[in-house]
Amino acid sequence: MEMSLMKNNVTKTILATVAGAAAFAGAGVAASANDITVKAGDTLSQIAQANNTTVDDLASKNNIADVNLIYVGDVIKTDGTATAAATTTAAATTTAAATTTTQTSSADQTAQANTAATTSSVDYSSYSAGASGSVQTIINAMNAKRAAAGLAPVQYDAALSARAQSRAENAVANGGLPTGHMQQVAGPEVVAIDWAPSQVVNAWYNETGMIAAPAHRNWLMNASFTKVGFGIVDGTIVGLAG
Repeated sequence: MEMSLMKNNVTKTILATVAGAAAFAGAGVAASANDITVKAGDTLSQIAQANNTTVDDLASKNNIADVNLIYVGDVIKTDGTATAAATTTAAATTTAAATTTTQTSSADQTAQANTAATTSSVDYSSYSAGASGSVQTIINAMNAKRAAAGLAPVQYDAALSARAQSRAENAVANGGLPTGHMQQVAGPEVVAIDWAPSQVVNAWYNETGMIAAPAHRNWLMNASFTKVGFGIVDGTIVGLAG
């Protein structure tokens, strides 16, 4: 309860300042405001100033024991008037806030779109040079993911690819995973079965149909990796990195 009262007091101070500034703008056409429904953030001080009355008067008329504590949904009888100037100021403030939020949101969306466009337009082919077409596809996709996270690209490594190819052959012979895969006997290794080269990076990143998550995403996004190799046999893809 003490925290609620402190929040109300802070809000009261802020809203009283806004109401005071509106009063200096000059009186306008009066509007009926005999019944005020309390909204979130309202204070009795705010309601009193907006309706040309006092906190004590409102407390007396509405049998309010604690002037610092009113509830959302309460109906406050004021028998007062709200000036058009105050109403106009409040409406303008709300409109300005909404406009600022919209502009900020648009700016954020534009920045995100520009980042996405920049990442998608980068040519990573130099890092996959020397690899087969399917392996190039995987390395390029992997480097795009890493770039989006601010990580350095990995370079195709022929020796790692040769080892990965041997591991893929072993996996197919085993009818599943290569020998010792769960123990990572061959080094940092990932495996995917029945995924196309154009889809496998997303499958690893999203852990789609994978076991031991998030091991595959962590492998893709390991900041210490500088080189990578892939082996492909039938529908089995094995990746090794270092």
